[in-house]
Amino acid sequence: MKYWPLNLIIIIIIAIFNITSAFAFDAIVIVLEAPLLKEASLSSSVLQTLRKGEHLYVPSDLGDLSNLPEFISTYDRSGNEAFIPKKYIKIITNDIDEEQMPIAFEGRDPTDYRLEEPIPRSYPFSDYSFLRASVSLMMGNNLKAPYDYNNYYSTQSYSMESGARIAISRKISFDEFDRYYFGLLAIACSVNNRLTFTNNIESSENRSILRIGPVITYDTFKTNQYRMTVGAGFTYNYHRSTISVQGDLSAKDQRIFSGASFSPLANLFFQKIDVLPKTDLIGGADLNLYLPHTEKTSDPQSVPEVWNAKASDQLSTALKIQVSLFLGFQFKY
Repeated sequence: MKYWPLNLIIIIIIAIFNITSAFAFDAIVIVLEAPLLKEASLSSSVLQTLRKGEHLYVPSDLGDLSNLPEFISTYDRSGNEAFIPKKYIKIITNDIDEEQMPIAFEGRDPTDYRLEEPIPRSYPFSDYSFLRASVSLMMGNNLKAPYDYNNYYSTQSYSMESGARIAISRKISFDEFDRYYFGLLAIACSVNNRLTFTNNIESSENRSILRIGPVITYDTFKTNQYRMTVGAGFTYNYHRSTISVQGDLSAKDQRIFSGASFSPLANLFFQKIDVLPKTDLIGGADLNLYLPHTEKTSDPQSVPEVWNAKASDQLSTALKIQVSLFLGFQFKY
């Protein structure tokens, strides 16, 4: 009789447990690590965490299992009321209603922090590539700036400007989000003009440009598969124009003009990530502003009736705007 109060307490506890169990369902955690929250909110403090496969009790008066609240009431190990997201558990009712809740989490488990296999060789260090090099073919509109001839031309034809574009850039050191890149842009392109004058003299012009200069880019939009990038910079341009004139009586004249200019530029391009290992597909457009410049020559003239006496030794180009499209590959290393 000395220990009867202790026995009575044990009996009462067992009775309370059985009564509680009688009015509760068993539930199983179906995510890697489910939090028991102090309040019915994902931003609430976490009282305890349960691993996948662990059991907990939830109230049996939940009603229709297909229309449950977002958070289910339960208790933590200390007996405090807690809440768990309904999508993290499977309630066991031992009847047909049990089929209304999935037995496994649908989609990607948001609580699964484990790295996907295979683990990068550089783990735990970053495996990002911070150097980019691209090679592209390009095509743009003709600037249409022929030599100021002495004669009027009756017909003219202009080709599209075409060439190659190379860009090499590196991530800026202060950028923590892998968006800003600074580098060098080089472009080599050419265009052909052909003119026929009223006196049947023909002229063929080849205009070649070699451009090089700094450029900075910013990835305005990025996902695991795509990036959209804007950039700006300028280039120093070396111009070389070869003009060949076919005159009467088979008289021929060829003169080479050369000069330099600066061109501010802006661009917009898209990147399809990893079409090949460490290789992206890129395509976009450059907007170029050619500042006024002059090309000069020291070559003598053999068909003087064609060349303009006022500008016989120079080729002048006014302010011009050009849009060029490019398509190519970008390599990351």
